[in-house]
Amino acid sequence: MQNIIDFIKQYISNNTFLVILGILTAYQFFYLVVGFFSKKKIFKDTTKINKYGIVIAARNEELVIGKLIDSLKKQTYDKNKITIFVVADNCNDKTAKVAKEHGAIVYERFDESKKRKGWALQYLFKQIEKDYGILSFDGFIFFDADNLVDKNFVKEINKAFVENGDVVSGYRNVKNFDTNLVSSAYGIHFYRSIVSYHRPRQKLNLGTHIAGTGYVINSKHLKDGYNYSSLTEDAEMTLDLSSKGIKIGFCEDAIFYDEQPTSFKTAFTQRKRWTKGRFDVFSMSFIKIIFNCIKRFSFTLYDLFFYNFPWPFYSLIKTLIYPIILGFISENIYTGVSWSDLLKVLAAMFVGLYLQNFVFGLFTVIRERKNIHTTIKNKVVAIFTYPWFNMITIFLALSILVAPKVTWKEITHDDTRSIEEVKL
Repeated sequence: MQNIIDFIKQYISNNTFLVILGILTAYQFFYLVVGFFSKKKIFKDTTKINKYGIVIAARNEELVIGKLIDSLKKQTYDKNKITIFVVADNCNDKTAKVAKEHGAIVYERFDESKKRKGWALQYLFKQIEKDYGILSFDGFIFFDADNLVDKNFVKEINKAFVENGDVVSGYRNVKNFDTNLVSSAYGIHFYRSIVSYHRPRQKLNLGTHIAGTGYVINSKHLKDGYNYSSLTEDAEMTLDLSSKGIKIGFCEDAIFYDEQPTSFKTAFTQRKRWTKGRFDVFSMSFIKIIFNCIKRFSFTLYDLFFYNFPWPFYSLIKTLIYPIILGFISENIYTGVSWSDLLKVLAAMFVGLYLQNFVFGLFTVIRERKNIHTTIKNKVVAIFTYPWFNMITIFLALSILVAPKVTWKEITHDDTRSIEEVKL
């Protein structure tokens, strides 16, 4: 036993980078405290009614896109100030037809060489500029085809947009939390982002990040079109805008619902894309982020640097590769520490990781319980099963090292509930 303890001590003493990162990111614990105990910000009512273009990129979404457009048609906001645009991207179903029937302006795009959300949005904004003019709108609100939107979403995000003036992200709720342990884990992941990042950043008057969908951006930032086409265009946009000093705000009362994957295979495929995409964006942007962080003396950029840091690859090295290498070179391996002992150390690390994520999941569900539309039993089960979501990160990184070519793959959405049914 003493030899195992000595091995762990050697692991820690030789991993100076681990200690340094812990110090540099210690502020995130303060975020958790602020996010758990602070109340949401209520934005002041406004008489300014901005004109918005709502943009939706869709690929083979005939089952769900009608429900999204219906929820947008039920907004309490002035209907004359909302125009809904859909790009039916490389579809071989009735997405375009359904979207038109429900009242959207639809552009169809076919390009087999470029199948990705960012390219679809590039095309859509070129058409909007040609037919309407991007600057004829005050801002654009982005949704995915599987989303559903609370009737007060535009009204609430408009109040925040009037105050912020640039970019505001809404509250991402979950459409199908109670389907199974995959969708519930995704749900806790996004609720945790509210508690750990969005709410504390807003409370501390810092910029936050864009998370794929449910946000508004001032049209002036898109006057030259939509120019983000990476695997994770949301991370690319976040770092680009933030490096320019543009603050991304957050509005908790602007609520929308997002459908989550329900199979491990789909989840792994999607998260592999997230991991590779964010690594690519970080590689392209980290020098610019560091430079502007120093230039602007910006804690927001400091925070976003670590938010977008390639943690899965670091976890792979820290949790798996480094201990094995240390086992090979450690003198202790020849003085009583067997490879079975090393496996026990690795197992202990995974147990610790499980417990850490269990605690995060517990506090997240407690804090956001009123927004999670399911039974208490389902919430409790979800807390216990949630940790797998973060524990697979090292395997995501490992799979990218083995097969680095990652492409955007279509995810089937088939939850056809309406906004009223989801909120029951």
